Amino acid sequence: MYALDIVPTSMSHHAVSSSSKDSAQRSRRGQSLVEFALVLPILVVLLLGVADFGRVFHAGIVTEAAARNAAEAAAQEYLQLRRATTAMTASDFDRVHDVALATICDEAQRLPGRATSGGVCTMPAAGICIHDDPGELAAYGPRCGADAATAPTECGRLHSLWPSTPPATGSLPWVEVRVCYEFTTLFNLQALELPFGWGLSIGDIWLQRDRSFTVADY
Repeated sequence: MYALDIVPTSMSHHAVSSSSKDSAQRSRRGQSLVEFALVLPILVVLLLGVADFGRVFHAGIVTEAAARNAAEAAAQEYLQLRRATTAMTASDFDRVHDVALATICDEAQRLPGRATSGGVCTMPAAGICIHDDPGELAAYGPRCGADAATAPTECGRLHSLWPSTPPATGSLPWVEVRVCYEFTTLFNLQALELPFGWGLSIGDIWLQRDRSFTVADY
């Protein structure tokens, strides 16, 4: 009788112990899932942030190269035209202007989201100004920075005041180029909600560069 009484007690204790272990394991698994659910959005944001950092770094280099090369190409075009004539005409200034815009558009081929209209790039947006002495600028008219009027409002540098005072008579002319490019992130982080009320405010990034190139000799 005593043996029979002992066996059920042992089995009952074993059953309770197994049930407790299963409950503890389920609790640990549940805790791990909750922790993973909390950490996963942060990990995703970090991974996409690293990817976007590389993309925006590349876009910044291309945008800067577009501004620099456009200013240099326009200055070289100005130099060639100036050597072939005694006075720059309106069509000559238009030629220099168009060379700068075409160079920007060519350089921007490596940028995602590049857009054109009528053979001219609308993204990236650009503004061109040829700074020359007052006599020469009479043929240039109000075209200094005129392209910037159609640029998005986010392009602050393009909409900033362009120099209204021409260089002094006899000084070297120079070409100024401003470029503005809209970089689109992999996804809009402004709509992302993170645990504990954390939030990010990273949407599209506007990359702006301006470069000048002096016509050294003619």
